[in-house]
Amino acid sequence: LMGALEQPTAGKNGTLRELGARASEGFRRLQKLFQALFEALHTAERQGRATLPQHRTRKVERRDASELSVSEFLEKYAFKGEPVIISGLLLSTQQLSLDFFSRVCNKSVTLLRKNNNKRTWGRLEDAGNLPLSEFIATFTTNATRKEWYLHDWSLPMQCPEAFGQAPYEGFTVPKYFAGDYFQRSGFSGYMHTWPSLFIGSELTESAVHIDGGNTNFWMYLLSGRKEWRFYRRRDLINIYVRPGTPHFFPDIFRPRHDFFPLLKYAEMYEGIQEAGDLMFIPAGNPHGVRNLEPIHGVSMNYVDGSNIWLYLEEALATAQYMEFELFTDNMSIPMGMRSTQEPLSFGEWKSQRWRDIDDFDL
Repeated sequence: LMGALEQPTAGKNGTLRELGARASEGFRRLQKLFQALFEALHTAERQGRATLPQHRTRKVERRDASELSVSEFLEKYAFKGEPVIISGLLLSTQQLSLDFFSRVCNKSVTLLRKNNNKRTWGRLEDAGNLPLSEFIATFTTNATRKEWYLHDWSLPMQCPEAFGQAPYEGFTVPKYFAGDYFQRSGFSGYMHTWPSLFIGSELTESAVHIDGGNTNFWMYLLSGRKEWRFYRRRDLINIYVRPGTPHFFPDIFRPRHDFFPLLKYAEMYEGIQEAGDLMFIPAGNPHGVRNLEPIHGVSMNYVDGSNIWLYLEEALATAQYMEFELFTDNMSIPMGMRSTQEPLSFGEWKSQRWRDIDDFDL
């Protein structure tokens, strides 16, 4: 990648488009190198010559919010790419029950289902459309709809009523995520996408995937139980990713080590999320999730100082040049985070005057 970027540019400074073209060439070279390394490791394993250490499964650490500061969260988990389960958080003064969403957000929703034959993000495909109230009334009893999943349905865009009346104090963004860089730019398409809603039965799941844009992700579970399995970014080669795509070949909940022998060399994290828990998934970490009981929860993808460079790497790789410039021109978006950050109501989060803040210390 660096070899491609270091070639001379036309003109004094070159252009962002030229930089993107050279970055794309660098990514193509990395893909070729990845493929060659994968083939060498796989051959060595098949021939019994692999000398890599086998990893044991690690449990996702649990922390109580009352004992976890913003600084420790960032330093121990976000910057290091470590998942964590946080308990003791209160996201709303309202009871965000299924009945609440059925009553307040009764709109048509697009539902998904898992298809193991699909080479798509999470192996998910469109299943159909229903009024949300009808889906909520039937997703635990109707045999067909038990396999349907309301997945990442944007509440700000589809049901802003969920946040109550202005000044929107009915929902709280936890202090660990309130510094979201998307909220500092009026030109980012992701500014008003999250939080989002998930609803599914115990038959629903998402296959292993990486969240789009190399964003960080969290989910707060309002009801039910979920099982999560994670891998580090450094283990991509051991979990059979198709380079440059969101597709992974193994089923990590039903692994076939005879077909995918490198899996045993990947370090896996496993965590059970209970109602009232918040699960944090770091940017770039491959993960799969299945519902052990009928669930509903709210989630958010975001960018801050812990993953901004991963986000920009993805922006270059996908030719999002305007987005790259927006986050790197040192003018459009104030950068930095605060160790003293407090939780923000939804209204405060949307109306923060980030340019007036002068105590960024992280």
